Amino acid sequence: MEFKRVYTSSQTYVILLIIAIALLLFTTSMAYRQIMLTQKSAEMVVNTLQVYNTIGDLTNHYSKAESNEFREELLNNTSSNKVFETYKSHGIKILDTLKLLSEDNDLHKARLKPLQGLLDTMYDQLLDLNSVNYQDFQEGLQEYELRKLKIKKTISSIRSLINRMLADEERLMNSRKAEYSFHKSLTPTMLLVMAFCALTVFVISFFRIYNNKLKIRKSEAFLKSVLATTDNIVTYYEPIYINNDLIDFKIVYANDCVRDYLNLEPDDIKDKTVSSVHPFHKSKGELEELIQSYKERSKIIFDRQIIVDNKKMWFHSVVMPLDEGLLVTSRNSTAEEEAKEVELLFKKQLENQNIELLDNRAFLTNIFKSILHLVMHFKSIRGEDGNIIDFEILFINDRVNKIIPGLPEDIKNKKISEVYPDIFKSEVFAHLVNAVESDKPGRYEISYHNNGAIKWYRYTAIKLGDGVTVTTRDITEEKEKANEVIKLNEELIIQNSILRDAERIAKTGSFLWHLVNDVSEFSDNFYRMLDYEPREIKLTYEKYREFIHEQDREDYDNNITKAINELHVKEHIFRIITKHGLVKHFKTTVQFVTKDVVMGVVQDVSLAIDAEEKLLKSNIELKNSNAELESFNRVASHDLQEPLRKIQLFVQRINDTENDNLSTKSQEYFSKVINAVNRMQSLIQNLLAYSRIDSSKRDFEEVDLNQVLDKIKEDLATSINDSNAEIISVRLPKINGVLFQMEQLFTNLLSNALKYRSINETPIIQIRCEKIPASQISEHVEKSIMQYYKISFIDNGIGFDSQHTSKIFEVFQRLHQKTEYTGNGIGLAICKKIVENHNGHLYAKGSVGIGAEFIIYLPV
Repeated sequence: MEFKRVYTSSQTYVILLIIAIALLLFTTSMAYRQIMLTQKSAEMVVNTLQVYNTIGDLTNHYSKAESNEFREELLNNTSSNKVFETYKSHGIKILDTLKLLSEDNDLHKARLKPLQGLLDTMYDQLLDLNSVNYQDFQEGLQEYELRKLKIKKTISSIRSLINRMLADEERLMNSRKAEYSFHKSLTPTMLLVMAFCALTVFVISFFRIYNNKLKIRKSEAFLKSVLATTDNIVTYYEPIYINNDLIDFKIVYANDCVRDYLNLEPDDIKDKTVSSVHPFHKSKGELEELIQSYKERSKIIFDRQIIVDNKKMWFHSVVMPLDEGLLVTSRNSTAEEEAKEVELLFKKQLENQNIELLDNRAFLTNIFKSILHLVMHFKSIRGEDGNIIDFEILFINDRVNKIIPGLPEDIKNKKISEVYPDIFKSEVFAHLVNAVESDKPGRYEISYHNNGAIKWYRYTAIKLGDGVTVTTRDITEEKEKANEVIKLNEELIIQNSILRDAERIAKTGSFLWHLVNDVSEFSDNFYRMLDYEPREIKLTYEKYREFIHEQDREDYDNNITKAINELHVKEHIFRIITKHGLVKHFKTTVQFVTKDVVMGVVQDVSLAIDAEEKLLKSNIELKNSNAELESFNRVASHDLQEPLRKIQLFVQRINDTENDNLSTKSQEYFSKVINAVNRMQSLIQNLLAYSRIDSSKRDFEEVDLNQVLDKIKEDLATSINDSNAEIISVRLPKINGVLFQMEQLFTNLLSNALKYRSINETPIIQIRCEKIPASQISEHVEKSIMQYYKISFIDNGIGFDSQHTSKIFEVFQRLHQKTEYTGNGIGLAICKKIVENHNGHLYAKGSVGIGAEFIIYLPV
C-alpha cells in the first residue's frame, strides 16, 4: 500500500505547460518565417547564378561566329544547312532560357528584344557570307571580307548589350548576396534565443516536479520505516461485495509483524479474504463489527485471544475506516495479559500461607527465567524537591548476563547509576522518569556496541507503584532483516530504472501474461512503442490484439494457439498499427515461466525490415543495370565496331587508289578521318575493357608481380628504348589476384609514365614496395583488412596539378588537349577499377614539372 501526499497544486504545472507550449509554437513560427526568408534569398542568388551561366552560354554562342574554324565548317557544308540550323537552334534555346530566367527583371526583358534582333541579323549575315560568288576570285574575296566586317560589327553590338546585362546582374548579385547573408546570420541567433526561453521554462518545471518527487519519496520512506519497525500488526482491508451486499474484506496490505506474531507471510495472505485468513473474526462475530465500522465510518476497539502454534496470544486491536477500506492496528498485549495473570495469581497467593507464597515466588522466578526477554523493576529514588534523581534495582531476571556480565543477585538493590554509569548521558533515564511521572507506557530502542558488533534492544517501560518495570527484547536480527529489505528495495528500484532505460534505447518492451485469469502486465516502453504514454490505456491481451494488422491477425492467433498447446514459442514478426496510425513491424520472443505464465519481449524491427526491402530493391536494380551493361557490351563489340571497320576499309581504298589525284587539302582531310576512326575504335575497345572488369566474377590465383613487370617491360621495350627510359624496381610480392588485370594495371601505369615524360630530362620510373598496417594509410577509406602492400610508381615527367587528383581517375577525363597527347581518358579509370576489384585502393600525387606518383594498396 502506498502512502502519498500532494504537496503542490497541479495548477502551477498546467500554467507552466501552457507557457512552454506557447513559447514552442512562437519559436517554431519565427524559425519557419526566418527559414523561408533565407530560402527565398538563396533562390534569388541561385536565379542570378543561372542568369550568369546562361549569359555565358550566349557569349560562347556568338563568339563561335567569330571563329574561322566555324565559318570554314559552314563553307564546307554548302550542300546542307544542318550545321547552321543546329547552331541557330542552339542560340534560340539559350535566348528562350534567358527570357524565362529574366521574367522578374524588366530591364533585362527590355534588352532581350533588341538582342534577339541582333542575333537574327547575325544569322542572316552568316548565310550571306556563305553565298559569296567566287567566279571573280579577287572581287569575291573583297565581298567576303566586307561581309565578315558586318558580322563583327553585329557581334560587337551584341557583346556591348550583353556586357550591360552582366553589369546589371553583378549589381543584383551583390544586393541578393547581402540579403542572403543577413538572413543566414540572423536565423541561428533567433533560434538560439527562442530555444533558450523555452528551455528555461522546461528547466523550472523540471526542478519543481523533481523537488516534489523528493518530498514524496522522503515521506514514503518515513512511513515505510515506521511500518517496518513498529511492534504492532498493521493491516489494510478493502470491502468485497456480492449483489451490492458487503459480505467480507480482502487483505490488501500487511506488515512484517504478521510473520513475527502469527507465522503468516505478508505476501501469502495478500489478496485473500479476512474470513479465510482469520476465521476467528467470523466465529466470534467480529466480522459483523468490521462491516458495521466500514458502513458507519466509525472507530471500534476490541481485544481478542488467539492460539498460534498451540500458544495463546492476546492482541489489542483498533479498527479505523481509511479511504476505501479499513486500517487495523493490532498490538501484542500478551505480555501485559500474562503479567496481569501473574499479578492476580500473586495476589491470591498472598492470601494463602507463607509456603504458598514461597512457591508462587519460585514459580514466578521460573517464568522470568523461561522467557526470552530481559525483565527489570526499578524503584524511584527522589531528591528533596520530589524529583526522581536515580533508580534502585529491585528485580532483574537471568537474561541480564547477555548485556552485563554477572548474576542478577550481584546487581539487585544497587543504584542504576552504579550499574550503568552513562545512564544520565543517554535518553534511557529520561524515558524511565517519563514512564513513572506520566503513568504512560514508554517504548524506545537503543543500540549497544558489544565486541565490535552493534546490538539493538527494544525497551518497554511500564509504571508499577513508584517505580517502573522494564521489559527488554533483542531486536538486532529484526533490524538487520529490515535493513536488508530496504537495501533490496533500493537495488530493485535501480535495476528497474536500468531496465526501463535499456528498453527505450533498444526499442523493446516486455510483458507478463497469466493465461489462467487472462491478466497481462506491460512495461512502460511497451506503451510508448504503441504511441501511448505509460498506463494511458488499460492494455490487455485482447486490447493489444486490436493493434495487430488485419492481414497478420490470423497468423498471430495461430502462433499463439500453437504456442499454448506446445508450450514453446518461436520468434514471430508481425505488423501493428499504432495510436497515430503508423505501421510498425514487431518481433516477439516469449518464454514460458510456467505452463500458465508467459513472459515475453517485443522489439520494434521496422527499420531493419525497411532496410531489407531497400536492399532487395537495390539488388534488383543492380541486376537490371548489369543486364543493360552486358547488352551494351554486345552492341559495342559487334554493332558499333562494324561501321568503323567499313569506314576504315573504304577510306583506305580511296587513299590507295585516288591519293595522287587528291589535293593537299583533301589528303589532309582523309588523314583526319583515319585518325578519328582509329580514336573511335580505341575508345570502344577501352570502354569494353572498363566494363568487363567485374568484381562479382573473380577468378583469383597467385600472381607473381615480378613476372608481370618483366612481361610488361618486354611489351613496352620499343617505347622504353625510344625514350631512353630507365625503370628501377625493387622485389615485388606475390598476391592473390587476376593475372590479366594486373598486367593491364602495370601496362597502363608504365605507358602513362612514358607518355607524359619530360622533354628536358631522361625518364626515370621507380617502382617501390613495402608492407604496412592499415592504420598507416592516411587516406580516408574503409580499411577492412589488417595489412596492405604499398606499391608506388614514381616518375619525373611533366606531373599534374594536385587539385586534379580525383579528376584523373574519372572516365573520359583528360588534363591535356588530344592534339598534345594521344589517348581517350579511360586508362586510369580502368586502373582504379582493377585495384578496387582486388579490395585495394589507388591514389595519385603530383606536382607540375616535377613528376607524378601513383600509389597502389593491395591486401596482403
